[in-house]
Amino acid sequence: MISNGKDYPTGTTLKTHVCIIGSGPAGLTAAWELQKAGIEVIVIEGGRDNRKAGNEGGLKLSWADKKLLYGGEADGFPPRDSDFLILPQKVDDDPKERERYFGGTSYASPTLPYWAQCRPAEPVDFMKRFGDSPGWPIDLDDLHDYYKRASVLCKLHGDYPENFTADYWAKVLGAKVPTLEKFDVAMYQFVGKDYRNFATRTFDDGNTIWDYPLINVILNATLIDIYHARGTVKHLRVASMNDSNPPQKATEFKIKADAYVLACGAVANARQLLLSNAGNEYDLVGRYFMCHPLSGGIVNTTKDYLTPDEAKLMNDATPPGELNGVTTGGRFIPNWPHTMQGIGRCWFWYWNRQGWNNQYYFEMAPNPNSRVTLSNNREEVFNQRKTKIHWELSDFDRGTYVNTTRLFGSAVDHKGGKVTFADWDTVKTTSVVNGHHIGTTRMASSPTKGVVDQNLKVHSLNNLYVAGASVFPSALISNPTFTIIALSIRLADHLQSKLGCG
Repeated sequence: MISNGKDYPTGTTLKTHVCIIGSGPAGLTAAWELQKAGIEVIVIEGGRDNRKAGNEGGLKLSWADKKLLYGGEADGFPPRDSDFLILPQKVDDDPKERERYFGGTSYASPTLPYWAQCRPAEPVDFMKRFGDSPGWPIDLDDLHDYYKRASVLCKLHGDYPENFTADYWAKVLGAKVPTLEKFDVAMYQFVGKDYRNFATRTFDDGNTIWDYPLINVILNATLIDIYHARGTVKHLRVASMNDSNPPQKATEFKIKADAYVLACGAVANARQLLLSNAGNEYDLVGRYFMCHPLSGGIVNTTKDYLTPDEAKLMNDATPPGELNGVTTGGRFIPNWPHTMQGIGRCWFWYWNRQGWNNQYYFEMAPNPNSRVTLSNNREEVFNQRKTKIHWELSDFDRGTYVNTTRLFGSAVDHKGGKVTFADWDTVKTTSVVNGHHIGTTRMASSPTKGVVDQNLKVHSLNNLYVAGASVFPSALISNPTFTIIALSIRLADHLQSKLGCG
């Protein structure tokens, strides 16, 4: 079912097995998997019920609330992301970065025919590679079965893991795998248009997420406080907004559950824990905010280096006979940087349809100074402290750029091509955060190193879990959504085992 928070009178207490805060891919994947196991779920979403306006119209209506409730202080960002917390700045812009809307950022680009660039992590991604960063407390083998289930859930082309290899796609597309010295070809898939929005997608049984009797989606339900004592979350305080413009607080009610999952994105997850003084015993909540900085026109090809058959694999393409709108393409990735301490991974584009301007996209290193905290200013609806965020690239990141571009230039030169690169200062001022918000509640085996454990449970609370890319100890190089979905499926399995219900 689907309901509106303002229809729950003040003083109401709702009870369920699992309460999920947030309705993006992380939260709704977990909800869907839990209900399949017979577990009752309440999903709360702070965005108001704008469904009558249609998906795109409702999304734009939500931006006024986003500006009101997501605003705060942001510094250190490049000029194009200077208003990072509440992008877009104009109502006619495509939405970017963060959304306060049913489905979260899974409906962040309504004009695009595809969404969610999928690729699994690789073994090296889980290693300890950055200074005192602990690495991941899990490895690729721990996620293998969940990546396989995620591939089916997203209706990707082919069978995991072969469907992410260059040889597989060369056969499908009738292309040739390029050879580039010291580089591999990393293949990705975009989720097709009909499946990109987790809130409105139709599952194989014909249902949408709110059709399942064990799921209650409550829109216009903002988390106010995670009330906890003696290592246990006792209940959530949740509030709704009225229909005035600007809105005011309407009602306040409680939700009691056996387990709680915070799935609001890396910025909001950290803010909610800080507002509730939860999980921050070692001053780690909000730290290590990362992304995948993306710069256009940084790598400039002045002499081509691929044959047409090789280029066919590297440019976006829809496989023959594809019914779900899946799109695939390749990126060049260095096959050696993990051997160098502090050097991250990166992708180099080959997009001849955009002329000779190629993009550069890299793995930002964990940096404790890049972080989310609380502002001293308060928003005017629920009187909660606003977000304060600082983004900071480090010397590690400069090393990643300098070393990987030098390697790419040499490899292209040996293949008979020619590329030039902008300097690091240009990269810093022209990059965009690119919508990938990572870190702030990272997982680690020890509470002195991370906020959650390998099962995504907050170390100091026995029934609070965190889902989404905020739990990543490093940024990886692949877009985060596919790993988010795999981790959410894994979390649902864990909760089913722990709760013993269903």
